[in-house]
Amino acid sequence: MRGAAVVRILTGVLFVAEGLSKITGGFVRGEFPGHARRMAAATFPFWKRFLETVVLPHASVFAWLIALGELALGLALIAGFLTRTAAAAGAFLMLAIVLGAARPEAGAAWDDWITSGLTPKLALLLLALLASTNPAAVWSLDARRPRRAKAVRA
Repeated sequence: MRGAAVVRILTGVLFVAEGLSKITGGFVRGEFPGHARRMAAATFPFWKRFLETVVLPHASVFAWLIALGELALGLALIAGFLTRTAAAAGAFLMLAIVLGAARPEAGAAWDDWITSGLTPKLALLLLALLASTNPAAVWSLDARRPRRAKAVRA
């Protein structure tokens, strides 16, 4: 249990750092549209349409949602607060990033498909693992919350 708590907390630290770097850096101040355009140029057709028709017209809003989402995810994981919910939401955020980074150039070898965008893929797997286990059993606010009694059906 303690090992899972350490992984949860350190993962939280990484996401806090990512969120803060986006908030204090250029990501929310105009860099995000360039990232989204590069993703759209090299992604799957359905994701390209989404990026071009939904994300890019509202790039400033999405930049802040991503940055604040990473920060909130990190804080929730560190505190162990709504841990599974936070990890599941983080997995969806990573899935959005994976979709933008998972398609290599045409004619790429099979292993390029696996290793393209590897970091977000690993983060997605880690968050899916945290969401499907109980990493908040120790050193967390979730462990201190009173458990709701399950209703007994007659």
